[in-house]
Formats: sequence, C-alpha cells, structure tokens
Amino acid sequence: MSNSRQFKVDVQELGSLAARLEHCTESMKHASSDLRSASTGDLGSADIDKAGAEFKSSWEYGIDQITQLTDAIKKGLQTTARAYNETDSAIQQALDKGNRQHGGSSAGTGPFG
Repeated sequence: MSNSRQFKVDVQELGSLAARLEHCTESMKHASSDLRSASTGDLGSADIDKAGAEFKSSWEYGIDQITQLTDAIKKGLQTTARAYNETDSAIQQALDKGNRQHGGSSAGTGPFG
C-alpha cells in the first residue's frame, strides 16, 4: 500500500506570484493616488458632498490597507522562495561533499547508508 505524498515547492511559482502581487500593490497605489486627487465638493448638495467625502475617506483607508497587506505578502513570498533556494543549495552541497568523501560513488555510500 503506497500512499506516499510528496511535498513540493515550486520556487519559480512563488516568484511569479510575488511579481503579480507587486503589480497589484502598484495598482492599488495608483488607485489611492487618483482617489486622493478627486474632489467631492462638486457633487451638488452639502449632504451629497459630505457622503462623497466619507466614501472617499473610507476607500482611501481600505486601499491603503490592501496595499500594505499585499506588499507584506509579496515580501513574505520572496523571503520564502529565497529560503527554499538556500536550503536546496545547502543540501546539495552537503550531499556532494559526502559523495566526494566516500569515493564519489552514490550507490549505498551516501550519508545515511
């Protein structure tokens, strides 16, 4: 009964996702900038102007929060991808060193056997 599951990390996909999140972050920054420059004082009446200002303020805050969270996720993915690459490299170097110390043959002479 072979039900072995392998854990795989696609480091390139992590990098790709980080790049897409960077694009989202930049889009949010532009949207926030556009919203800040919009005027709510020309909507028609004092009540509408007030409602427009409240809406604008809420959306500015929300967009800023989304921008910060997206940027934090992007940075976390980049750090994770870097850690996986460094770990893979260290493991490969250790295995290579072990093989060299045991005559270069990997058949039964690895670090565990």
